[in-house]
Amino acid sequence: METVRRTDFFQRLLDMESRIDSRDLGWYTVNLDTEAMDYWAVRQPGRLVRSAETGAPLPRRCTIAEFLAATGVLDLFQDRETIGLAAVQAAVINPWGFVGFQFGEPLLIDLQYYRPAMEDVVIDGQQLRVPSFYASTLPDSTWRDGKASVLYQDEATGRWQIGTDVNRWQGTFTGRDGVHSFDDLRTYDCQLAILRRSLRHTVTILDRHFATAGCDIWTAGPDVPSPASLLGAAHLAGPFGVVAYLEHGRPHHDEAGTSMTTYLEAFADVTVTPDDLGVQ
Repeated sequence: METVRRTDFFQRLLDMESRIDSRDLGWYTVNLDTEAMDYWAVRQPGRLVRSAETGAPLPRRCTIAEFLAATGVLDLFQDRETIGLAAVQAAVINPWGFVGFQFGEPLLIDLQYYRPAMEDVVIDGQQLRVPSFYASTLPDSTWRDGKASVLYQDEATGRWQIGTDVNRWQGTFTGRDGVHSFDDLRTYDCQLAILRRSLRHTVTILDRHFATAGCDIWTAGPDVPSPASLLGAAHLAGPFGVVAYLEHGRPHHDEAGTSMTTYLEAFADVTVTPDDLGVQ
């Protein structure tokens, strides 16, 4: 496990991704039993309720206690003074099954922390064994009438796979950086190790973009969003989403409709350095 120094960047990101803001904890306590938050309907943490007609997620107004229960951390939140708020935030499971810093199956597969579940299917009379994991690129209409999984051919890779409407976490963890299980994934230290590795990968990709101008993410200049803004936005949209924004001005939106411009603005007053990410 890497030893990670917490910075304002990490805390700001965790505040945003968990939707438990460390800067305004009193609001959560005051509104524990008040319908004060717009959220999404879930059957249980990580199991989104969708419209049968459209497949779109169903919004709901909820109390803070209901929000904490829906994200699987109500008991932890009540014990936050003992275990620390970061432990609560890291354990949050959102309606799509993303965890803590909003880590999902596709990213953890790419970073070699996770192997997806495999299923047997028949395609054109041939029996194949294909991976099954969350399909972020499929439209909400895929999930109409209660459908929760679909066999499809990925446009980017041409490979067949089973896409699921949420992160189910039915595969296995590789043990990289001490992440051996879903319970490990919901811990702060393991998530910071994953986050640093993910951000280092992002820096590599963004540096290729800036190399054409003879600079990198750390030296891109005042006319470019700050390194913290770029990395925060990349955590939402992916590094290629940020590159597309820099080249064409098209902001990416996630499943909940959050724009990457929100992240660019939220991190404008935050500093992050190569040392924070463990960049050599």
